[in-house]
Amino acid sequence: MNQMEIDYYKSYFELLPCYLTVHDRDYHIIDANRKFVREFGDYNDRYCYQVYKQRPEECEVCPVHRTFREEAPQQTEELLKTKDGKEVWVLVNTTPIFNEDGKIDAVMEMATDITETKLLQRKLRRNQEKYRVLFEEAPCFISIQDRDLKILEANRYHREAFGTSYGSKCYEVYKHRSTACLPCIVRDTFSDGEERTREEVVTSRNNKRMNVLVYTAPIRNSKGEIVKVVEMSADITTIRQLQDKLSSVGLLISSISHGIKGLLNGLDGGIYLVNSGLKKDDRKRINQGW
Repeated sequence: MNQMEIDYYKSYFELLPCYLTVHDRDYHIIDANRKFVREFGDYNDRYCYQVYKQRPEECEVCPVHRTFREEAPQQTEELLKTKDGKEVWVLVNTTPIFNEDGKIDAVMEMATDITETKLLQRKLRRNQEKYRVLFEEAPCFISIQDRDLKILEANRYHREAFGTSYGSKCYEVYKHRSTACLPCIVRDTFSDGEERTREEVVTSRNNKRMNVLVYTAPIRNSKGEIVKVVEMSADITTIRQLQDKLSSVGLLISSISHGIKGLLNGLDGGIYLVNSGLKKDDRKRINQGW
């Protein structure tokens, strides 16, 4: 390779938008591109772990070491620290550099900055955890069902009431029956994508009957296709029991009211007879009124 070709490839080495370094067997950095030098500073006579991570000893898991040992490229993710103390997540790819005798003289390491991707992943995980907590701790029965009415996922409240029933049919779990309910608002939601509400009576795993208000909504994929349905059920048993008691109280009040009305009518009639008897000096009428 002549000098012109060397300069040509060196220009590529310098201009690549990633951190490029070359390491010897003692983990010294023997060459680096300008982007690396700008971020991590001078590397002469320094070990890679001193420059990258500002630490005094070799890393426990070292892709350069593995490349020398296995004579094969390696890939890993690493957290580096720049000369200014800024932490940078990188995707590291290493490749062996062989001499004319087929032996490894050095290892080239290419590190691509993936800090923004890592931050987005962390944000996504935080959001997922937040929604997971909301799903788990919501004070109602929540389940995710597929087109076969199989329960794919359920929250804690649901599991406590109906048991861990993943893969079971909803009507087997809720109603302890062997056939689907008619009508079935989960199937209706799969059919037209509309949200639905219906009141049902279900039975827990302890054979406790509960009145529930059921709400269903579609879950769509990136193409807008309905792939699952979420079913949320609120326990309204106490409300229904209260309504029954209020109905009973209403009947009792109606009965008492009817009796009082009859008594008042009787008193009214008696007063009339007494008054008319007094006016006419009719002793018999007075006695009837009393």
